[in-house]
Amino acid sequence: MNINYRVIDDVAELEHVVDLEIQVWELDPRDAVPYHLLRAVTVNGGVLIGAYDDSQVVGAAFAFPAPRPEGWILWSHMTAVHPTYQGMGIGSELKRFQRRWARDHGYTEIRWTFDPLQRGNAHLNLHLLGARAAAYHVDFYGRMTDGINRGMPSDRLEAVWNVHDLPLSLHDRMLPILTIENEQPRVALPTDSSRPLLIHIPRVLKDLSWVSR
Repeated sequence: MNINYRVIDDVAELEHVVDLEIQVWELDPRDAVPYHLLRAVTVNGGVLIGAYDDSQVVGAAFAFPAPRPEGWILWSHMTAVHPTYQGMGIGSELKRFQRRWARDHGYTEIRWTFDPLQRGNAHLNLHLLGARAAAYHVDFYGRMTDGINRGMPSDRLEAVWNVHDLPLSLHDRMLPILTIENEQPRVALPTDSSRPLLIHIPRVLKDLSWVSR
């Protein structure tokens, strides 16, 4: 199977991405990012990248510029892969394409959130891509009604990816840990880097190969 990756800038193709959103997340259509917003963002500093099997879009990554005190970053709002194509490395290739695009367009950093209890996402973001966790957001999206997140709190880890750094493996870098300070979650570096720290993720949760929002 030959999957091709490219920037989507054709208005008609944006509708196909909306259809993909609805299918991947089992969304009410009103909750999908609409094609006209995708269009507005992608002509004003953002990017929509598609993964194609022949002429069919089977994956997409959507990101937009966001201000930070140190400058503008690229915020990756969603990355989705069609259920039939999950587990084939398409999500990671979408992110790597996004990283190259960000570097070529003057961005130095990409950020996004992911559910830390989705093992496939955590493995990809922290291990394969080499992003780091910068913050823990409690109930980031509030109540969600899609087929993946319905009935669960929307706590998220915020991932940070420097587009100029080479990814490091888990064995080559110090990983942050989750701590509680004043009854609020905080991400911090361990005080003893030689001591392994393990967190059990319940098996009852869905384990998706690549869906991030």
